[in-house]
Amino acid sequence: MVTVIVIAVAMLPFVLLYLRRRWLTGQGGLFDCAYQVDSDQGAAWVLGVARYRREQLEWFRAFSLSLRPKVVFQRVTTMYVHQRVPQGLEAIALFEGSVIVTLRDRVTGTTCALSMASDEALALMSWLESAPPGSHYLPSSADSP
Repeated sequence: MVTVIVIAVAMLPFVLLYLRRRWLTGQGGLFDCAYQVDSDQGAAWVLGVARYRREQLEWFRAFSLSLRPKVVFQRVTTMYVHQRVPQGLEAIALFEGSVIVTLRDRVTGTTCALSMASDEALALMSWLESAPPGSHYLPSSADSP
């Protein structure tokens, strides 16, 4: 009896992660997407998933029980900068066949990187370019004198 309880308690986090993933998938298309986090020891990649929701791209940590996104990108203020292939240790740490997309916030000027499959990178660029008319005319740091 004690063994069954110990196994059930040990399996509970995995069951909760599975149920969270199913719930997030049911709320909209979900795709694998790693996020580059700046830390004291340099930039580190965190595995996660992302989805488009209204005028936002929401990013969730893969190994978290939170139902709220950790990072939200607003379509109006997010700008595509460039994309590249993973190099060195990135190629090992990230999803196979992924590309790294660099984004910039037009208001704050901060940049970040997302790693995703090339099809999802193309979808991200299309989503950003199809923003409502006039939304791309926000001043950016490159437009400043």
